[in-house]
Amino acid sequence: MTEEQGARQSPDANSDKKAFGKDVGKLVSGTVVAQVVGIILIPIITRIFGPEIFGSAAVLLAIISVLTVISCLLYERAIVLPKEEEDACAIFLACLLILFCISIIITIVFLLFGESILVLLNASELAPYMMIVPLLIFIDGLYLSFRYWNTRKKRFGTQAVTQALQSITGSSTKLGFGMLGFVNPGSLIIGQMIGQIIGTLILGVQIFRSDIIEIKNSISIPNIKRQIKRYKKFPLIYTWSELLNGLSGTLPVFLLSSFFTSAIVGFYTLGYQILSLPLGFIGSSIGQVFFQRAAVAKHEGNLHLLVEDVVSMLITISVVPFSVLMVAGGVLFSVVFGTEWYQAGVFAQILALWMLIVFFTNPISTLVSVLEIQEFGLKMNVIIFILRLVTLSIGGVTGNIYLGLVLFMLSGVFFNGYYNYYVVKKSGGSFGKIFHNVKVHLGIAGAVVFVLLILNIIIQSSIVIFVLCSVMVIGYEVRLFTKNKQIRGYLFK
Repeated sequence: MTEEQGARQSPDANSDKKAFGKDVGKLVSGTVVAQVVGIILIPIITRIFGPEIFGSAAVLLAIISVLTVISCLLYERAIVLPKEEEDACAIFLACLLILFCISIIITIVFLLFGESILVLLNASELAPYMMIVPLLIFIDGLYLSFRYWNTRKKRFGTQAVTQALQSITGSSTKLGFGMLGFVNPGSLIIGQMIGQIIGTLILGVQIFRSDIIEIKNSISIPNIKRQIKRYKKFPLIYTWSELLNGLSGTLPVFLLSSFFTSAIVGFYTLGYQILSLPLGFIGSSIGQVFFQRAAVAKHEGNLHLLVEDVVSMLITISVVPFSVLMVAGGVLFSVVFGTEWYQAGVFAQILALWMLIVFFTNPISTLVSVLEIQEFGLKMNVIIFILRLVTLSIGGVTGNIYLGLVLFMLSGVFFNGYYNYYVVKKSGGSFGKIFHNVKVHLGIAGAVVFVLLILNIIIQSSIVIFVLCSVMVIGYEVRLFTKNKQIRGYLFK
């Protein structure tokens, strides 16, 4: 047995894995509730709010998503990193001060130029909801600061409750507005805002009850200045990197809105939302715990082991569901969300390979912070942004949405794949070991794709295809979680 293998099997390693799994399990429990509620209500909501309304709301929510990235200048990510609590408190307070200032600036900008921005995006119908943008950015910024503080304190149970209540209140509000006859983009936007307010209040109350004395005692302007300087890479480099990353993610919404109709934006939004469910269901929970564990593992010298195990696990649990969507997305969407959403399923088929790579890249993307290689992240996000702008513009100028999405997907596969490769190698991880861990499951995914391609030719019934796909995915995941001890260890122990 090699020294590394011994390390994997040592009592300390097993203990760390169980602790990791326990914390992820807490978050997953909340995410399960959140996603189940969302999954149940989305088919109802899509039958009330059509693609045009979905598309219009998506434009404003995309603006909020992009600007939220800079709301604290990324200092919230640094809350987890210091060894000393007083230093973490100083960063937390700096986040709140920065958020207040940024929110005022954004409010002024939208008062002066908000309508012009909406005209540029071909979304003038959103003018009545324009001033919701600064308010939601402030709420989202608070939520981020509170979440990373609670992550540092390992309060994953609180975050689980938060995720569940956010989803329940947000989705229920949207549904309630729709059933009362308020079928407009504002209902979807306000529903999103109410869910975020609930989440922010829960995390804020937890901090006030448990940490307010510690935070008060740590108030020190000189220390706040020191920590701002110590982690200056976050605003100077990482903020621009993440802003470009956020713009890259929302670029399809902006460009599709400019070049095509609101319905096309709606199709893309629902397709992307469903493809993102696994990331929200498990990936984000793992990512939060991974960030905290990776910061510790770096100091202990076993970061590569953590990275190899987590990437292997993420590939294993996601490869079959995404493979099913690659083949049968259109049919599945038409059955679940209604026949008018078939096109959204086709978009999901095109984007599925890219989102598979995103699923196991995003949770470990915090390695950029842990390894302090923000310059690399910035360079990659600049390249990705330019390529996505070019590929989607080609589709827009030619009037061919499929060409634009295929080029967009291919650029994402290539650069997200390289990004993943670089950070794993930089952490000391081995892709040879990762491939060894997942090769059987890649083979199963290939077999599933082949079988579904044949069945799509033979069987004409959408319902039958839906049932067969459901059986394949559920059967695979159930067997995986019952037979694979490593995955159970990381997720539930």
